[in-house]
Amino acid sequence: MRGKLWLTAGLIALWLFVSVAGAPRTLAAPAAQAGPTTWTVLVGAETMGGSMGAWQFMRFYPDSITINEGDSIIWKINSGEFHAVNFLPPGQKSLEFTQVVGQDVVLNPQVTFPSGGATYDGTAGAGSGLLGRDPGQGTEYKLTFSKAGSYGYICPIHSALDPASGQIMGMTGKVVVQAAGSAYPKTQAQIDADAAAMIAADTKAAGAAETQAQTVPGPQPGPTGGMIHTVNVGYDTMTASYMRFSPTDLTVKAGDTVTWKQASAMTPHTVTFLGADAPPAATLVEPQASGPPVVKLNPAILAPSGGATYAGSGFHNSGFLSPLLDPAPGLRDYSLTFTAPGKYTYVCLLHAGMGMVGTITVLDTAPGMPTTGHTDANGLLLALLGLALLLGGVTLRRQRATR
Repeated sequence: MRGKLWLTAGLIALWLFVSVAGAPRTLAAPAAQAGPTTWTVLVGAETMGGSMGAWQFMRFYPDSITINEGDSIIWKINSGEFHAVNFLPPGQKSLEFTQVVGQDVVLNPQVTFPSGGATYDGTAGAGSGLLGRDPGQGTEYKLTFSKAGSYGYICPIHSALDPASGQIMGMTGKVVVQAAGSAYPKTQAQIDADAAAMIAADTKAAGAAETQAQTVPGPQPGPTGGMIHTVNVGYDTMTASYMRFSPTDLTVKAGDTVTWKQASAMTPHTVTFLGADAPPAATLVEPQASGPPVVKLNPAILAPSGGATYAGSGFHNSGFLSPLLDPAPGLRDYSLTFTAPGKYTYVCLLHAGMGMVGTITVLDTAPGMPTTGHTDANGLLLALLGLALLLGGVTLRRQRATR
């Protein structure tokens, strides 16, 4: 596994969406700076309505903004997926979110925790730490710019260095800082209108891609009897990730096999049947004598477990299904043969809070026989509650509170 993993619940704050969507586009920009001004940039977005949170948009809205020396920007989380805002030190081209240390995969503290102070002049790095809706994550990040210049920034979780071009691809942004007193090219209202237009365009593009995201081949005969059914795991466009299994609900017969295929280019997922177990913590936090704690990805969710057959009980996990564009070797599909009739709920441990939940209904192979077995729907409730601890949860919050 390479040191880079794109890890990925709830609605966009309605008042914020309405204020953005309803902002006028034609207000005149002020002629000159009246004093230090604070600007707002949205971090991420998501679809709303019937498919709430199904599509998570990996962009800054807007992704370019012009301000003056002495001004500040507040980046506000605007999606169920978590993000980060990082300005890299001069000469540094990329920033890995995860790092392999011995046998462990650890989260980079430069991404996980705030760094660099409250002002920025381009001579050193600065970062927000994790921004999200889970406990222990910030919801906004404020930075004041003290020197004119053009400064690029990234979300390290959802960007990567393209080896061919040497450029950062993915979730990137730019801040242009003019001399103090310069005329602004746009007002905040105009910036908000631009952001709303970008989100609307991304939402339309995601809707157009949903049919492809949900397209799977039909059942095929298995080599030893039974049928093989396919389920897509997620899907990605250039700017968005589909946090769903397709089909979400599947009916098979006892003895059939289901193969889940990774369909996301940039987003890892899991296929996890919890049974009666509580979901494992996504991270393990080790306090240090000095500095921030070490945050490790839990090996229990990284590796496959439970075997190749499912009889309706026990913890069965695919492990991390690697994104298709990750050049490192990794799992990209997962198969289970179902041997007992029943209805079984499963989740993606990383995105269950966004609704990435599926069911497999297994029918008895004998005609007219009643369906037996059990339904592990309680696993869904456990997942949604337990995944509030995702990426540190309460433990990480306590660690940050003591820093």
